[in-house]
Amino acid sequence: MGNLFNWVEIPTSDLERAKTFYHAILGKEGPKLQQESFGDVLYAFLPMEQGYAGGALVQHKNYVPGQGQGVCVYLVVQGDLNATLAKVEAAGGKVVVPKMPLGDMSPGYSAQFLDSEGNRLGLWSTE
Repeated sequence: MGNLFNWVEIPTSDLERAKTFYHAILGKEGPKLQQESFGDVLYAFLPMEQGYAGGALVQHKNYVPGQGQGVCVYLVVQGDLNATLAKVEAAGGKVVVPKMPLGDMSPGYSAQFLDSEGNRLGLWSTE
C-alpha cells in the first residue's frame, strides 16, 4: 500500500483571508492559490504535484474551522523551520508548538501552529 493520504481539506470561514495567509507562509512564487467552486462550496487549491497528496482550503456552511482541535495535518516546508514559523506569526497565525527535533523517529523537525482561521496544523522540515 502506498501513501495512505491523498487529499486534505482545511476549513475556512473567510477564503480570501485564508488564501492570503497560506500564500504568505508557503512562499510560493507566482499567482495566489487557484480558486474554484463546486456548487456552493468554494475551494482554493494548495500547491501539489501529479501523483502526490493534495489539498485545498474550503469555505462552506458545513466546513467549520477546528479552533485548534481535531486532526492535525503536517505540511512539508523547505529551509529552516523557524523562518516559516516567523512567517506564520507575521501573517496572523500563532505558533502553539515551537520547532523541535524528532530525534530517532524521523530526520528533521516539526512544529504546530494555528492558521488565520483557528485550525491547528503542523509543519515538518529537515532544517
